Amino acid sequence: MMARVEADRSGVAAAGFQFVRHNDGNETYLCRLADETAELAHLTRYSSQFGARLTAEGDEVRIELKG
Repeated sequence: MMARVEADRSGVAAAGFQFVRHNDGNETYLCRLADETAELAHLTRYSSQFGARLTAEGDEVRIELKG
């Protein structure tokens, strides 16, 4: 995964990630979220146990924490 975190002086404003993979040449590439549905479903179930909500936004996943 590649994380994306936006922060300001008051702390983290937004956080998310995008799935990445490596090809046969060991080059890293960004994945289409439509190709990662099983992985996202697993992470969504697991993350909810810790109070996090994952929401798809295009090919990225937004992380929302209950607080």
